Amino acid sequence: MPKKAQTPEASVSHLLHRAVQVAADLHAERAGPDGLTPRQYAILVAVAEAEGSTQTQLVAATGVDRSTLAELLARLTARGLVARVRSEADARVNHVTLTPEGQALLGSAAPLAAAADDDLLQRLPADRRARFLKDLRRLIAGPGTQGGAGKKKKKKAKAAR
Repeated sequence: MPKKAQTPEASVSHLLHRAVQVAADLHAERAGPDGLTPRQYAILVAVAEAEGSTQTQLVAATGVDRSTLAELLARLTARGLVARVRSEADARVNHVTLTPEGQALLGSAAPLAAAADDDLLQRLPADRRARFLKDLRRLIAGPGTQGGAGKKKKKKAKAAR
């Protein structure tokens, strides 16, 4: 006999999707119509943290898939916020840097993004916020990891072989 279907309120995937929608709405309210989306903001932060990163490095840093990242970078380039420069060593590789306009917008967007994050976290009791963030990081890290600790275990196991 087939299992009874889960209601949307009981589905973890659906609830996470709804949480992302709420977070995006809060971010959009703070950022305004000409502001950055959460993904655009994450990409600009990643570029600022490692100027000259390749698109492959940005995929790893942000978790945004390769094709979506390329599309987002095209939009950010068109807005004059980032520049993509072909590598002299490998013509298939682009290095991404912030333009002065990108640096300025990132500077003004940072407090708005932080306020949007705070708006979302305010929906949780204060004593559960740090645990919530830890649990989100654990979900993103994947099975068998504990916020990065799993990587060390894998390396040790590989070295022991």
